[in-house]
Amino acid sequence: MRVVLIKIIRSLFYFLLLISGVGIVQAQETLNKTLNLGGLDRQFIVYLPKNFTHTESLPVLFCFHGGNGSAEGMMSFTADFRALADDQRFIVVYPQGAVIRDEKDPQGSSNWNTIGPYDNGTDDIGFTGAMIDFLKMDYSVNSSRIYACGFSLGGNFVWDLACYLGDRFAAVSSVAASMWQWTLEECPSNDRVGILSIHGTNDFYNPYNGNQYSISMNQLSEHWVLKNGSEGTPVTSQFAPGVTRFLWNRGDACYDVAHYRIQDGEHVWPSFATQVIWDYVSRYTSSGLLGCVPVELSVNSYNKEAEEVSVTVKNIPEGNFEIRTSTGGQPFQPMSPGISINQNTVFPLTISKVRDDKLLLQVWKKAL
Repeated sequence: MRVVLIKIIRSLFYFLLLISGVGIVQAQETLNKTLNLGGLDRQFIVYLPKNFTHTESLPVLFCFHGGNGSAEGMMSFTADFRALADDQRFIVVYPQGAVIRDEKDPQGSSNWNTIGPYDNGTDDIGFTGAMIDFLKMDYSVNSSRIYACGFSLGGNFVWDLACYLGDRFAAVSSVAASMWQWTLEECPSNDRVGILSIHGTNDFYNPYNGNQYSISMNQLSEHWVLKNGSEGTPVTSQFAPGVTRFLWNRGDACYDVAHYRIQDGEHVWPSFATQVIWDYVSRYTSSGLLGCVPVELSVNSYNKEAEEVSVTVKNIPEGNFEIRTSTGGQPFQPMSPGISINQNTVFPLTISKVRDDKLLLQVWKKAL
C-alpha cells in the first residue's frame, strides 16, 4: 500500500509540474490576444514555436492579411509560417484588421487603414506599435529583430510601417502590393529598413507599373535603394522559371534591397514566398545586415546662433564619402558646399551653415 501511495504522489507531482510549466519545456501555442486601443478592441494571433520558454529572446515576424481577410485565414491558408517558426525559432504574429461599416458596406469588411486621402480614422500604426510593446513585455522578444510582411492590402500597409515605424522594424516584405502614392509623398522617416518585394507582372490589384493610387515596382525599388544607400545597379539572377531576382547590394550603411519579379504572375501569394521572406528578413537587425559594421554618424553639438554642427563618423571603410542632409521626409541631398570625408578625416568635424531644420545627416559613398 505504501509503494502504491508513493507512486500516486510522484505522478501527481509530475502532473503539477507539467501544468505549471516550471522548468518544463512547453509545446507550441497559438494564442488569441486582444488589446484595447482608443476604446476599440483589436485582436491578433500569437504563435509561439514549439519548446518555447520565456527565458528566450526570439525574433518576431508580423504577417498582415489582405483586404477583407482574417488573421486566421492568413495563418492557415495564405502564409503559414508555423513550421518555419518551429524550425528557425521565431514568434509569428497575425494581426486582425478592424471591421469598418458604412452606407456602401453595411456588413463591413476588415481592412488596414492608411494615412492619406482615404484615412478612416482607425489607428493601425498605433495598433502595430502597441502589439510590439505587448510582445516585449510578455515574451521579452528581441526588439532589434522585429520584421513585417503582408499580402495585398496588408502588403500596402507594410510600406506605411516602413515609413512611420521604420525605427521599430529591421526589415519588411510585401507580396502583390506596392506603396501608395501618398505614402511616398508624405513618408516622414529617414530610417533605413531591409526591403523585399515580390510581385507579378499581371497583378490586377496592384499593377506592376503602378496606377493613380500606387507607384510602380521600379519606383518603389528606386526609392528604397536611395534611402538605404544601396548599390545603384542591381545584380539579376534567375530564381526559378519565370521568376527573376533583382538585388541592390548593401552599401556602407549595411542595407540592401531585393525584388522578385514573377513574369505573368497574378495577384497571389506564390508558394516560394514564405521561405524567401524569412530567409531575407532574418538576415537583419535594427542596425542593418547581421555581421556588417555600419558607418555611424553622431552629432556631438549644435550651435544654433552660429549654425555650426560638430559631428563624428566611425567605421569609415576605404574610399571617398560625403555627408548629406535632409529636412525630414525628403531625399537626402549633398551639402552645399560639399563635405567630403574618408579614413584620414580628423574628427570631431565642425560643419558651418547648417540650419537647425537640416540636422538629419547621413554618410554616403561618393559616386565615381
